[in-house]
Amino acid sequence: MDIRAAKAVVTGGASGLGAGVGRYLASRGAQVTLVDLQADAGQKTAADIGPAARFIQCDVTQEA
Repeated sequence: MDIRAAKAVVTGGASGLGAGVGRYLASRGAQVTLVDLQADAGQKTAADIGPAARFIQCDVTQEA
């Protein structure tokens, strides 16, 4: 699958399945934004993925 031009937002991206999805998408060339409440874990995961990833701390269960 060619997703080199894709941009993805992955909720729950700090760890577990979300982090795995973020790694997979980035390995295929997508730019990935990981979002999660866990700031330390999210920043580490984004750093581990590399320049294709960034992290934003947020609570997606709250509309505001």
